[in-house]
Amino acid sequence: MRRTIRTRVREASKRAVARVIHKARGDIYNLQKIFDKLNRRYFNNEIVATIEWGRRRQGSSKRRHETIIMGRCFIEDKFIRVHPSLDRKFVPRYFVEWIVFHEMIHQKNPVFKIKGRHQFHTPEFHAEEATFKHHLRAQQWEKKNLHRLLYF
Repeated sequence: MRRTIRTRVREASKRAVARVIHKARGDIYNLQKIFDKLNRRYFNNEIVATIEWGRRRQGSSKRRHETIIMGRCFIEDKFIRVHPSLDRKFVPRYFVEWIVFHEMIHQKNPVFKIKGRHQFHTPEFHAEEATFKHHLRAQQWEKKNLHRLLYF
């Protein structure tokens, strides 16, 4: 039986959507569900972006790192990536939500160039970030637990 081009395109589209949803689903947290909840609650469903976990290190044992980039927002591509180190049982949901919320604000706010330097975190950005329900709680948790997140 011959399939039409329209049928093949529809099937490929379904596979692509399934692949994106799969990359958002971690062992502990589903980033797409977190993104959708935050988008409804704080952004009136106006943020359009794909979200996924970053790649996990394969084959090597965990070691301590000096820094960690917990989330990245690629504004032009409408894409958010969250570090897989946050997809662990000891990391509370509100902390993951805070990281996703932070990246969603980047998607919404423009980047300014001041004295030749890009300024991503303006006072307005920080004010909006402070509207997150668990903002202070998440900051406190990060201070107490950052050393644990650096092992990946």
